[in-house]
Amino acid sequence: MFDAVSLRTLWHFAALLLLFRLATPALAADPAAAKAGPGPGFDAAMRGVPPPTHETGFVPLLTGPAASQWKQCGPGRFVLRDGVATGEGGMGLWWFSGRTYTNFVLRGEFLQEQPIADSGVFLRFPDPAQDPWIAVNQGHEMEIGDPTPEDPTWRTGSMYPFCASTRANTRPVGQWNSYQIACIGHHYAVWINGEQVTAWTDPNQRTLRGFIGLQNYNDDKTVRHRNLRIRDLP
Repeated sequence: MFDAVSLRTLWHFAALLLLFRLATPALAADPAAAKAGPGPGFDAAMRGVPPPTHETGFVPLLTGPAASQWKQCGPGRFVLRDGVATGEGGMGLWWFSGRTYTNFVLRGEFLQEQPIADSGVFLRFPDPAQDPWIAVNQGHEMEIGDPTPEDPTWRTGSMYPFCASTRANTRPVGQWNSYQIACIGHHYAVWINGEQVTAWTDPNQRTLRGFIGLQNYNDDKTVRHRNLRIRDLP
């Protein structure tokens, strides 16, 4: 038989368990981010994006004169060899210091050597000096990581953490994946291996101009980047 104290203790335990269960959904992925999408003017803005087969006007960033204008910010590093940039350690930011960009299309390729190897492409952030979190908090990031995560905004191709991609559309681990990111006004679109997976208009209008960069992440896994090139748009 339970005495009054034991019953009171059990009641409090049950109440706490119920409160925990009710609070658990708040710890899950933000449903608004999973449903975020394009706003007014998105389609008109994206009409200026060149077709995938058109390479006219694109400037390479990992070869030629541009290759010497990258800087490391924060822990870790990128090793650039024969046009392939490999991230090591982190979390850090390797950013192109040559100039800032406003409206543009960025194309490149990435390869994950292990499942869920993490990286990202940062867009339109101010000069980070020695703080890689400047890019996180003041720019935007196209996520490279998990193809089937618990939180949809962690999925490859997402504009993390604001808009989830519809799917990763990545190839098996160890194969190169192509991507294209269009940034026009506050509108963003992402293509992975030729398929559009993200269409988003930033409702907070965080940034319109800035630098671009690549993330090196300290997860003991390797992501490589190559064939990074950019074209200005009006």
